[in-house]
Amino acid sequence: MTDIELLSKRARIKAAKAEAGLFERPSPERVRGSIDHTLLAAGASVEDVAALCDEAVRFGFASVCVPLSCVPDARRFLSGSAVKVSSVAAFPLGATPIPVKTAEVRWALDNGADEVDAVVDIRAARALDRRALRDDLSALREASRGAILKVILEMPLLNDVQAVTAVMLAEQAGVDFVKTCTGFAGGVTFYHVALLRTAASDRVRIKASGGIRTYAAAEILVALGADRLGTSKATQFLGPLDRNRESEEP
Repeated sequence: MTDIELLSKRARIKAAKAEAGLFERPSPERVRGSIDHTLLAAGASVEDVAALCDEAVRFGFASVCVPLSCVPDARRFLSGSAVKVSSVAAFPLGATPIPVKTAEVRWALDNGADEVDAVVDIRAARALDRRALRDDLSALREASRGAILKVILEMPLLNDVQAVTAVMLAEQAGVDFVKTCTGFAGGVTFYHVALLRTAASDRVRIKASGGIRTYAAAEILVALGADRLGTSKATQFLGPLDRNRESEEP
């Protein structure tokens, strides 16, 4: 059995146990603080961004994640708050030449973003073209100028060898997070997060995204090692939880 097969086996066992309910439940506060409140829909208005930011502040989320053109508005609405502004680069395909991709990263940071989620060269990842993927990741790290960099691997399109190779190269490049997927090629699975957490060292954090619609799923993903959750549905599954807790208070 190869090293990657051993990692995969361990990750599958972890994911299966968690799905069966055999995990230590994270606190609601931990789940809440992991949320990147996301609005990446085409045509998002200034009013939509304002509402997103207001919700993020009220719920105590980690960040809002918005398209590049919405970054200045989000920065303005979140001025004075602890909520970070995130944006995306080479989204959602990753099929962007490095100079264009890095220009998007720099523009985001210059216009108010604190963090950037950038899609890696997926074609290089699938081809196991280590040189091309290393160049892509290194360029992203340099362009991010020390800001939080999350690289999106698009796990639904990768096999275990491709995914683990990408994680290893991302860690060598010094990224802050590896992220499961954009949601455009399929959603996150418990196994995705378990594999990333098993393959990466503790220095690299994990972001899960793509189809997170329930508090039960959010709990399991955090328990499996996700440090951030990217979702547009957090207020829908956390709002009822908050109301239930309020009704139980004497």
